[in-house]
Amino acid sequence: MADIRPFRAVRFDPRRVPLSRALCPPYDVIDAERAAALRREERNAVHLELPEGGRDKYALAARRWERWLREGWLVQDDAAAFYVVEERFRAAGRLRARTGFLAALSVKPEHARFVIAHEHTLAKPKKDRLRLLGAVRANISPIFGLLPDPSGAARRALKRAKSGRPLASGRLAGVGYRLWAMRDAGATAALAAAARPARLLIADGHHRYEVSRAYYRLRPSAGAQTVLAYLCPEEDAGLVVLPTHRIVADRLARADDGLTPSASRAALLRALERSRDPYAFGLYEEGRYWLGEPGRDGCRSGLCVEWLGRRLLRRVPPDRIAYTPDAARAEALARRQGGAAVFVKPMAVSQIRRAVSAIGLLPPKSTYFYPKIATGLAFKSF
Repeated sequence: MADIRPFRAVRFDPRRVPLSRALCPPYDVIDAERAAALRREERNAVHLELPEGGRDKYALAARRWERWLREGWLVQDDAAAFYVVEERFRAAGRLRARTGFLAALSVKPEHARFVIAHEHTLAKPKKDRLRLLGAVRANISPIFGLLPDPSGAARRALKRAKSGRPLASGRLAGVGYRLWAMRDAGATAALAAAARPARLLIADGHHRYEVSRAYYRLRPSAGAQTVLAYLCPEEDAGLVVLPTHRIVADRLARADDGLTPSASRAALLRALERSRDPYAFGLYEEGRYWLGEPGRDGCRSGLCVEWLGRRLLRRVPPDRIAYTPDAARAEALARRQGGAAVFVKPMAVSQIRRAVSAIGLLPPKSTYFYPKIATGLAFKSF
């Protein structure tokens, strides 16, 4: 079974560092402009998550971590806990709330086989995260896992934990955060029991999860045998999965046969969502829009990202593809680069699980669970 444990978090002291000034997004969605803005805050988690300094950046992050601990900007909790996280945000014009919890998730082989990955990973970000992990010897940002909760036991436990006063609250990029510590032995045992029999699905953080397993194999220790994980019940009403659109830096070699012209991006996205073909996709290139409905064509997953990876984008080098959940941004980037935007059909968590069962790993960046879980809520030191 999966092994989920309370842990003694290292956190920014809320009396000295307001949470809104401490939080940053995960490293892989921080562009240069956003990084520059975040780095103006002297005590922001970005200095640990995405450090500056060229070849010395990992050592600099480690020294900063130690200094913040020594100076009291970061403090470690006295007792182990699960850390309940509530996020309030808007999606598709609706106010939503998502509740999950931070825990220490075992990466030992006997437990890792009950944690299901759904995306292929890339060597470059894994090398980067391994060097950071080896230098700081702490999990700076959590992976994001989905916990099946058909009985509702986990959701009930999380709801009870939110009845008290939060440890901290803040905002990041339009998302409101509140954090509670669940320390009661009975409550933590009940939550762990609800989660333990489940096969957890990684929603986000595949590179960090693989790196944590590799680090434990290389340097086994009690602290390294778990990874910081944010776990959310699959049935949570606030769970939102956005499609991750592709931007190709070059024009695509393709045949127009089987493509249906569309009048605008808005019309194309409506047609894409209505299409009964699970492999349907949208395409923008040279100022024109098309809907593609290729059918199964040898694919078994029921997700268009498989068809795109096997067919349309098969010959495109990975470094020539960018990703965004924002369709307007995808088109703007394609227009600016003289390339193409490929729009992905929305999908549900149940579809992702079925796809993984059918074919195994999906192409990189197949999903975008919104919002990303912020970095800086809590850290797990080794």
